[in-house]
Amino acid sequence: MINVFIPHRWNNDDYSEISELLDRTKFKVRDYSVPSSSPFDTIDRRYNVDPQIKRQIRYASVVVCSNRPANNNGVSIEEIKFAVAIGKPVVAVKITDNTSAQITQLGVPVIAKRKDSLETWIYNNV
Repeated sequence: MINVFIPHRWNNDDYSEISELLDRTKFKVRDYSVPSSSPFDTIDRRYNVDPQIKRQIRYASVVVCSNRPANNNGVSIEEIKFAVAIGKPVVAVKITDNTSAQITQLGVPVIAKRKDSLETWIYNNV
């Protein structure tokens, strides 16, 4: 069993694409993400990352995000930065041809959007 957190924006399909990819792997997955179908009642905007989301990230054994340049701004990059800061293994799945500059600066590896690529990365890092 692996616990996963997927930082994402609700205005694209990255969450669905990454979830479907994880479902095809050999792993049993427990998802600690916050899907649009089940948002938190409130978000405390005084923080870069809401304490409720920090808790979800802490429960995760791995953080899987997309490489999308839209991750340069907003809450999802702050979630990725928090995960890196607390030592969580973080990987970006190549959803688009271009990669977020901030993901590159954080040293987050980008892997192909393939089941075997994700499985190998998880085996080697979790």
